[in-house]
Amino acid sequence: MERLQVLKIGGSVLTDKRSGSNELREGLLREVFSRIRDELAGPLVLVHGGGTEVHRVAVEYNVAAGAERSSTEGLARTALEVRRLNLKVIELMISSGLLPFSVPASLAFRTTGGRIKSANLDPFLASLEHGLIPVTCGDVVFDRELGFTVLSGDSIAVYLATKLRAARIVYATDVDGVLARDPDGRTRLVPLMDYETHRRTVYTEVPDATGGMAAKVEEAFEAVEAGVEVVIVNGLRPERVIGALRGERVEGTYLVRSFSSKKS
Repeated sequence: MERLQVLKIGGSVLTDKRSGSNELREGLLREVFSRIRDELAGPLVLVHGGGTEVHRVAVEYNVAAGAERSSTEGLARTALEVRRLNLKVIELMISSGLLPFSVPASLAFRTTGGRIKSANLDPFLASLEHGLIPVTCGDVVFDRELGFTVLSGDSIAVYLATKLRAARIVYATDVDGVLARDPDGRTRLVPLMDYETHRRTVYTEVPDATGGMAAKVEEAFEAVEAGVEVVIVNGLRPERVIGALRGERVEGTYLVRSFSSKKS
């Protein structure tokens, strides 16, 4: 049996966060989901980001800062937007011929200081046993120190891939991979990155509410150290997402323990 893979679809791929639109990119997502149905046979876990409206509400109420600096109204409103988005994704997957099963992160995970400290993996395991695709997403969760906070989809993807011993995480973002700024000001794609390269890289983006690409990569190296292959691709190019899930070499950024550990 093929090993499990984790696909993380970023909120900037689900919706066009740059323009402020909250509409799903339905055509794009249908193509990705249809190709998963037709071209992939192994077990898959799907994690998705928050999208435009979830991000807007979470930032407006400062939910990530916790109970002392936010409010239970912010918690409730953010949770509502997360459910609305997740339902849309689930409906689109089913209409594309997939069999998803929604696992709310707010019920599955508990954090301490923003870090996952405990989780109920039974719904994920049971879904996989029945041939379903467990689907979860970045969400508001209860936290033992902060009261509540925002748990990113990136953190969830790394945790699940590590605990479930996945073969690979594919991050579908709205850029080609890790984009670095050279001393002359030019931007270039980093196709292969170990941790030391990551520490020296000047990232081109301004961090968002969940830390942006630099935070994504920092966290993803936890999975790399656990033996999980990690590749970051442009999710607006479905062929790259599917190619990465098929284990093919595609344009993007591959994270490795060291350059010597990556086979040519």
